[in-house]
Amino acid sequence: MLRKIIIISCIVIGLLAINLSGLIALSPSSASGSSDNLTPVTRSDGTRWQIGYCESENFITYTKTLVGIVNALRERGWITDLDGFDSVSESSDSREIWRWLANRNVSPYIEFVDEAFYNLKNAGSSEDVVNRFNAQNDLDIMMVMGTQAGVVLGSNDNDTDIFVFAASNAVRSGIIDSVEDSGREHVWAHMDPTRFERQLNVFYDIINFKKLGMVYEDSDIARVYSAVSEVEKLAGEKGFEIVRYYVDEPRSPEDYPRYYREVQEAYDKLATCVDAMFVTIASLESKKLPQLFTPFYEKNVPVFSQLGNVEVQHGALMTVSVMDELNIGRFGADKIIKSLKGANPWELTQKFQCAPRIVFNSKVAQRIDFKIPFKLIIVTDEVYGTIP
Repeated sequence: MLRKIIIISCIVIGLLAINLSGLIALSPSSASGSSDNLTPVTRSDGTRWQIGYCESENFITYTKTLVGIVNALRERGWITDLDGFDSVSESSDSREIWRWLANRNVSPYIEFVDEAFYNLKNAGSSEDVVNRFNAQNDLDIMMVMGTQAGVVLGSNDNDTDIFVFAASNAVRSGIIDSVEDSGREHVWAHMDPTRFERQLNVFYDIINFKKLGMVYEDSDIARVYSAVSEVEKLAGEKGFEIVRYYVDEPRSPEDYPRYYREVQEAYDKLATCVDAMFVTIASLESKKLPQLFTPFYEKNVPVFSQLGNVEVQHGALMTVSVMDELNIGRFGADKIIKSLKGANPWELTQKFQCAPRIVFNSKVAQRIDFKIPFKLIIVTDEVYGTIP
């Protein structure tokens, strides 16, 4: 019992230390670089800056980051009228949000170009956006969300400044050369290089599992955004076994039934042979999670979400959220502003570390007979009490 208390105390102290070290990241003034000149300006000829958007797919983190950037631009004075935006910003559809911004006079300084919205899941979008760069060359900034979109656009030689957000690891995926240097004058990518390591270490310290389950696509890009290297590194350090199943991501709406069938089959098998499950970032609809996770509930297997809060809300036991879209939005908006005012993206700081937020689902804990230690509860940031 004494040994258990000591271990839990160490976890709590470590988590408090991480949170304290992350306070700088959470401070709006620190995230904004408010000492710099961020005064709004138009182009030299008085016209508005033209901004486009490209995402790997429709994904909640992308929409939240977009909303974070838009709100930060309002804080800086670059957007002057967002009356009614609060309601549309709750949408999980970034196309709807972008259309709203494009069809209103939200700013005398910048324009969100309606036809400059691209989702790479739509047929031909990759070719369309590259052709636009090469033929029209009409955009000043392209906001890019996700690893795949970052790879496609970051490697393209053009005069449009590329700002990449929500890529799992922009260095490992080849979007940029390093945390300190993107390697391309027109490319910038947000980096938090140890975020998944921090996640996984907390999960291991709490559960101390011997066999960890994972399901992901067996491709180079999926291994990056699923944090496979981080899991393998921790397994080497702690000596636990990784039990894996590979399921190809869906390529079209018609492919989803196959995808969910194979994911469920993998979960059914894993629940019988692992003592913890790491659900990686994937094309999982939140509303389907309670059914998908049922085998783990039946075998009392704790499920940890890489993605974050939304999966805990819908049936995972816990997460350590490392995506703070509000302050990432502030950080990114300031870099975009500096680019519009003449800086090369490769000159701008890319590293921004978010303070972690610990999130539990108490109903899941009850269902799998998992006792959340009191000393851990006191540093928990959010608790959900239902399984939808």
